Formats: sequence, C-alpha cells, structure tokens
Amino acid sequence: MIGFIRFCTERPVSVLMGWTAVILFGIIALGKIKITLLPEISFPRVTVITDYPNASPQEVENMITKPLTDSIGTVGGIEKITSESLEGLSIITVQFSFNVSVDYAIIELREKIDLIRDALPQEAGKPIATRFDPSASSFQEIAIFPKSEEDSKSIRTFVRDNVKVYLERIEGMAYVQISGGFEKEVKVEIDSEKMNAYGISIPDIKRYVTSSNINSPAGSLQVGNKDLLLRTIGEYSSLQDIRDTIVGSNQQGVPIDLASFSEIKTLYKERTGISRYNGKDCVILYLYKESGKNAVELSERVSQELVSVNERFKDKLKAKVVYDEAVFIKDSVSGLVSSLIVGALLAFLILVFIIRNLKTPFILLSIIPTSLLATFLCFYVTGISLNMMSLGGLALGIGMLFDTSNVIFSSIERNLEKGKGVSDAAVQGANEVIGSVVSATLTTVIVFLPIIFIKSFIGILFSEMAVAIVISILVSFIASISIIPTLYVTLQNFSIESPWLEKNVFLKSESIYEQILGNYEKRISEYLDNPKKLIFYLGLGLLLSLQFICVLPKEFMPNVDNGEFTIHIETPQGTSLQKTTDITESMERTLSENSSIEHLISKIGYEKDDFIAKKKGGAGSNKATIRVILKDNSRASTKGLIEKYRNKFNSLSGVKIIYENGGDIVANILSPEAGRLNLEIHGEDLLTLRNIGSSIIQKIQSAKAAVDIRSSMEETRKEYAIEFDPVKATSLNLTNEYLAGYVRTANFGSNITRVKLDGEELDVRISFRKKDIDSVEKFFYMNVKTPTGELVRLSQIGEIKEIDSQSSVLRSGNSRINAIYGELKEDSDISTIESIVSSIKLPPGYSIRFGGEKENIEKSYKDLLFAFLMAALLIYMLLASQFQSLKVSLVMICTIPLMFIGIFPGLFLFGKSFNISAFLGLVLLLGVVVDNASLYYEYLILMKKEGLSNKKAALESGKIVLRPILMNNLTSMLGLLPVVFELQRGAEFQSPMAIVVIIGLLSSFVFSLFLLPVFFYRLHSINIIPIVLHPEKAKKK
Repeated sequence: MIGFIRFCTERPVSVLMGWTAVILFGIIALGKIKITLLPEISFPRVTVITDYPNASPQEVENMITKPLTDSIGTVGGIEKITSESLEGLSIITVQFSFNVSVDYAIIELREKIDLIRDALPQEAGKPIATRFDPSASSFQEIAIFPKSEEDSKSIRTFVRDNVKVYLERIEGMAYVQISGGFEKEVKVEIDSEKMNAYGISIPDIKRYVTSSNINSPAGSLQVGNKDLLLRTIGEYSSLQDIRDTIVGSNQQGVPIDLASFSEIKTLYKERTGISRYNGKDCVILYLYKESGKNAVELSERVSQELVSVNERFKDKLKAKVVYDEAVFIKDSVSGLVSSLIVGALLAFLILVFIIRNLKTPFILLSIIPTSLLATFLCFYVTGISLNMMSLGGLALGIGMLFDTSNVIFSSIERNLEKGKGVSDAAVQGANEVIGSVVSATLTTVIVFLPIIFIKSFIGILFSEMAVAIVISILVSFIASISIIPTLYVTLQNFSIESPWLEKNVFLKSESIYEQILGNYEKRISEYLDNPKKLIFYLGLGLLLSLQFICVLPKEFMPNVDNGEFTIHIETPQGTSLQKTTDITESMERTLSENSSIEHLISKIGYEKDDFIAKKKGGAGSNKATIRVILKDNSRASTKGLIEKYRNKFNSLSGVKIIYENGGDIVANILSPEAGRLNLEIHGEDLLTLRNIGSSIIQKIQSAKAAVDIRSSMEETRKEYAIEFDPVKATSLNLTNEYLAGYVRTANFGSNITRVKLDGEELDVRISFRKKDIDSVEKFFYMNVKTPTGELVRLSQIGEIKEIDSQSSVLRSGNSRINAIYGELKEDSDISTIESIVSSIKLPPGYSIRFGGEKENIEKSYKDLLFAFLMAALLIYMLLASQFQSLKVSLVMICTIPLMFIGIFPGLFLFGKSFNISAFLGLVLLLGVVVDNASLYYEYLILMKKEGLSNKKAALESGKIVLRPILMNNLTSMLGLLPVVFELQRGAEFQSPMAIVVIIGLLSSFVFSLFLLPVFFYRLHSINIIPIVLHPEKAKKK
C-alpha cells in the first residue's frame, strides 16, 4: 500500500485529473438517477378480480371465491391467500414469496384459473389476474371544474370521453376512477299493469330493443364491375326511434310498440356519489399506478397531459392536481439532501474547532463532495434510485466519511511532530494506520452484508440504505488514502490565515482540548490502578438503560408525518345521500377554518363501478371520506390535528368517524387496509365470528388501549330476501336466474343497450315506475310472466322476509375471518392487546391470530436479529484475522453490549419507539464501536513496540487516539443532528436510527478510551492476553 500512497504524492496532477473525471461523471449521473419514495420494490402480490352480478356476498363466496382459491392454492411459491367476497364481486389477493418471479407466477395462476373457468357460473365475468392492488391508494387526484354553470351537468361525460381515456393510455397507469358530477341516460319507465295486459315480458323488451338497435353488415353486391358493400341500418338516432320499437303483438296480430306501455325520456341518473374540493362540487379523477411503477415519472407525464388538456379545453373546463404523492417524495428527497449538506457543514465546523486551522479541514472536507458524487455514479451504474433509503443511508453516514481521513491526518501530524519531512510524514503516516483504516472500513461494510442477503421485504427495503453506506464508505477510503496525503504534500506551502479565528476560536479550542486531555489522563490513570469504580459505573448504567426496554413503545416502523390524513365518515344504514352530504359539508366548514389546511378532497356516497371503494368498505350512500392535506410550509402535527378533530367531531350523534394517518408508509404497503392493530378471528359461522369480534372490541374500548377500532363484520344491513319455492317455480318453467333478473330490472333497472343522441352515447335503462313498487306489498304482488304466457304473482311462488345481511365475507386461506382493525394509543403497545385477547374464551374450531403491527414486528425483528448476530460474528472473525489473536477479538466483542448504555433512555426521552429504524442503528453501531477499539489496539501494539511498559503503553495509546476518536465521533454525531431534529418531512424515518447511533457513539467513546485500556492492561499484566508484536514470532512460540 505504501507504493500506491507514494505514487499519489509524487503524481498529484494524475490524482487530481482522475478524481475530477469521477466528479464530472458523478454530476452527469446525478441528473439521470430516478427519484422515488422507497426502493423500487416489485411487491409479489397478485389480485384476482371476478364479477358476479346481483349475487350476495355469501353466494359470491361459495360460487366464485372458494373454487378459485382452491385452484389458485396449488400454484408454487404462495405465502398467503386472502379474499373478500362482496355483493357481485370477488377479490382474491395472492401473496408470493420474494424469491418468486411474479411474471411467471401470474402465467401459472392464469392457467389454474382457465382450468376451473367452466365450473364457475355462466353469469360470472372472466376472472382477471393483475398486479394492480385495489387496496392501494391513488397516487394522484385531479379536480375538474366546469368553466360555466351551463356545463356543470355535462362536465362528467365530457371528462370521461376527452380526459380520462387519454390518462388511461399513459404507460404505467393501472386504473383511472371518475367520481362526481352527473350522468345522462335514457330511461324507459314501464307501466307493469299495461305491460302484463299486452302479454309482454321484460325479456321480450330486452330482446327486441337490443336486436333493433344495431347496424349489421350484409355482405356485398356486384353492380356492373364494382362490388358494393351492403349493411342494414337499425341503430337508434332519436328517442322516437326507441318509442317506435315493436316489442310484440296482441292476439289480433296488431304490433305493440314500446311507447304503448312505457314513458321514454332523457334525464340525469339519480346520483349515488358526490365529489367536492374545498367545499365545491366537481369531478375528481383518482389515478392508480401499476405495482412497482415510478410515481414521480408518472406524475410528470400526467402534468404534461394536463397542460395540454387545459389548453385544448380552456373554454370548457379547468383541471387542477389537488393531491400528488410525488410532491411528498420530492420534499422528502430534498429534505434528506438538505440534511446531508447541513450535516457536512457541522462536521466541518467541529474539525475547524478541533484542528485549529482552516487549511486541514478544507482538505478533509474535499473528501465529502468527492465521495458523494462518486457514490451517485455507482448508484447510476447499479440502478439505485434517490429515495428515503439510499439518501437516508448517506445522511446517516455523512459524518463517517471523515473517519478515514481524520485517522490519516492525525497519523501524518504525529509523524511531522517527530521531525520528518512533509512528504515522508504524509506517506509513512498514511501507511502507519493503513491496517486500522482498512479494518475500520471493512467492519462498516461487514455489518451490512447480512442485511443485503436477507430475502424478505425488510432485507429488500433496507438493502439500498446498506449499499449506499457501504459504497460511500469504500469510496471515502479510496479517496482518503489517495487525496489526503497528496493534498498535504501539494499544499504544504499554502496556508489560510484568520487572525480573528486564531484569537477567538483556536486559542479557546486549544485550551479546551488541553483540559480534556488532562482530565482524561487523570481519570485513565485512576481507572488503571482501580478499575472497580469504572466497572461499577458502566454496569449500573447498563442495568438502568435496559430497564427502559419495558416502558419503551415497540412498533414496526416510525410514523412519517407526510402532512395528510383521511377522515372516514359513516352515518346510520339507510341514511340518504343528501343527509350524508350535509354532515360532510358541516365538517368541511370546520376544517376549512384551520389555516394549516390547504386541500379538502371529499367523496360522498359511491360510484357504481368503483370496485376499489367496495374493497375498502366505502360503498354506500351513508359513507363519505375527507382527505385533509396540510400546507407545505405548515409545521402543524398531523397526529395533533387528528386528536383535535377527534374531540371536536365526537359530538356528532349517530355518526361513526375513523381517522387514518397517511404517514405509516411501509406498513401501508404491507397491509394497506389495516392499522397498527390487526387481529384475525378464524372460524366458519358468521354470527359466531361477529360475536367474538364484538366482545374483543368492547374489551379494547374499555381498556382504552386503541382508537378507531372497527370490524370487517360490523357492517350489516337490513334487506328483504325473496326465497322462491323450487317446486312451484320449476312447475312454471321459471328459474332462479330468470326470477332474479326480473326482480332486479323491475326495481333497480337494467341497462339493455346504448344509444347515441346528439353526439353523446347514453345508457338505455328499463325499470318499473316507482309508484308501482313503492312498498313491499306492491313489490311482492308484482306479476311475472312465465314462458307459456301465464301471469303469476311473486307471492304465489315465494316468500319475502327481512334479514340482516353481511356486506362482505373475508377469508384467509381456507378459513373465514373477522378482521379487527384499529390504531394503538401512544401509551399502549401490542402487549396490552395480547393480554385482552388471551382472556377471551373461544369455541372449538375458532382461533385468533395477530397480523398488522405484531406480525410485521415479529418477522422484521427476527430478520434483523439474524443480521445483528451475523454481523457480530463476522466482525469477530475480521478482528481475529487482523490481530492474529482470538482472545483480543473476544474481549472487544464481549464488551459490545456496553454500547446499549443510554440508547433506550435516549429513545424514550426523544419520544421515539423502538422500531426497525432503531434496530438498524444498532447494527450500524457494531462497526463504529469496533472501529474505535481497533484504532486503540493498533496504537497499543505500536507503543509496546517502542518499549513502553504495559501501563504506560495503555495510557499513551489512549492519549494518542483521543483526538482522532473525538474527531470521528463528533463529525459523525454532528452530521446526524439534522436527521435527529427532523428539520424536513420524511426525516422521521431515519430519526430513531440517528438517535441510536449518536448515543452509541457517546458510549463507544467511554468504551474505547476507558474500558479497553483497563481491560487490556489488566489482562496483559497477568499474561492472559500477551501483546502480539509480530505474528511470525507468535507462531514460533
């Protein structure tokens, strides 16, 4: 290595040009790297969606969900299958292992679906397997307002035909849901008595209208030398065409047209959903991206399309992006970049204070931009994006980039003090500590190797952070051993003078350092002679610190305040859309009074084709949501606002309100529909599952351990069930399918065709007049025409009764489940819920399983514990190889638990939980703590080589490494301060890790400079661990 260092010092221009090239390529690469919120994780989740019109949830479960689940379950690599059976819809979610190729899995899954397709009901739609997750949230929302009041009712149709279709064509767009506004239709209101009198049936109307509204090719006709195409014209072009449609004839053969017993008119459909932005009615487009696609890139494409839309249709509408996930992503990345810069500047200032000149800190500072830009070049080459993980890794490691250069600088200074020339001091000083800095670099690299090899979500999520730290540390090592000696020699005659700093800063700095050195020498001498006091203090500190584990909250991930939350509103079953709207408007007015809030996006009721709302339980005229988005510069806490409005809106009687904090980013990816509390009650009987769930919810509410608690089975609704007598129906040649279709068309209506009127394509919907079926009695006495022409009342072939119906049925694997969701209170953790659940007596065949927070914690902690232990083992092996002594390495490793001193109290005082971020901080600390210990032992060997006694060597080694360890620890700690204080949104993710590292660095300072000297002095004195001066001599012995 000395040859390489000497080469660099003798050819400074070559070194400068080489690193300048790296910097230039790094700048170019930085402009090309993708920006994302998290690493581009291809989440191995596939959703199978199947329509089964008019079927109840239980029918969907039995006829669609269970057969499909049984067939899909034979596909290899599946971790978990969950399903939800809703009215007319089956949604099956298949979770694969991370080592499975989802593209191949989808092919196999579709093959399994095709095998069972013929066994599904004929009325069922084709099952669609897609990587789009209906539980996922929209990444962008666009509010569209008409330019004039005249266009307010036609704007939805215009947007559907001229805006939505273009957005759906954007690559990476999975789905665009339109909400709000009005839709026009052609309504055919049938007078049932007249229809029956004419002997016409609903199937007759459907058949004649559908077959009449068609243009059909009729081949070609040869006329002379030409072939002319023939086609029949029948498509409707006016309402009169529909009215004139012949749908049958009477006994005398006189044709009967549709207008004879129907009123046909164009009108606006009865609204089932309303969308509002900041208190104003509008049309909103909800944009959903495909799994794994880049939200920032998609957002930019959408923005470009919207510029074109606003320009092309400026007289008709105004489109505005009211929610954009990309804004938070960019803000988070920008915040981490700011933390990087501030951290580097703070580290530079402490170097100026400790080193007491300006030239050397600027030389050391050159390592930072060089290392970062070289790291960005590596990011570009390896395909790593700029995200919270990769940039978070750099923000955490920014101070550590000084470590190698600090150690080399201190060694060069020490050689200069011995009277060596600048060139020799630079070369020999760097070479003298090369073993230590190589060891320090390798220990940091080694601690992250196990994380990179964890093949789970956590391993994939944090691997980019690990890679970012590893690459930056390796690059800083190469830069330090080449740039620092070179610049030291090249700039030996260059100086930066500052009389003010000399007088006001450097003199004080020197005085403070001398005091620290004097106090250290006094204390270490005392502890070398009497180590019991030191061991007592450290042992007591460790015991007290470990006590905080019991009171420290545990959670899966730190909650990131992304400046938004959602309010879910549910009024009593049967509440009209208008009443729900009135309640929502009242809440909007209260929210709009808060100056911190910028956007209020409300969705009241539902869209009939919105299967995403159905999946999330949000379909119904009694339901609404308000997405609340804070201003970018607002410092208001999302949690604080939720608590404020929870107390304020509690006075709304009969209204159930659930608050959803949008900040639990990673947990939302893993379990989008669940909160931190997630229980699954497994069993078969729906009533029993519901009762167990109610009992658990009551106990949790009594214990006040959670808020916003809800059950997947708490939503039942009153409905009238018509049960037909199969014997009577069969005798009349009536099938259940025929009767169900007849009843649905009579009541709700049925879209039978589409017609183009005045350039607008409209649905044609037939139904009975409202006054003919405005009561149960009238409905039940409705006549049904049999295939033979006989009229039969419904009451003659069936009975009607009022029942409680479950709105959805959930399954996990082969078992039905009742899922309990909620948010744990700040002063509660999952152990409180566990004690409540353990007190519940379950009937045979029923069980309770924790999902959500507890499941994620158990899986992730298991993975990270493996990483921690593997890292400790690898470090031991590295140290043993470096020092050629198993005993020395064992002493260093066995004292690692002392780094826990202060960590748990520190997290508690900062109001943080113990989560994955904090756990990863412990893994990172392993390498840092051992770096300092390794540096001390290197100098201990050096002092012994110079002939010092055991005690003198232990004392002098500590004095020599005091400054480099101070510099390393302080630069690392100050580099992390911007992350600790969460100066930007998104920093909450790395904050617990930064706190752990800072406190651990403080502990490692005591460990390296006090405990290790005492240990080695005592063990050397009794010859348990002899100093190994030369490995080859040790072998001879």
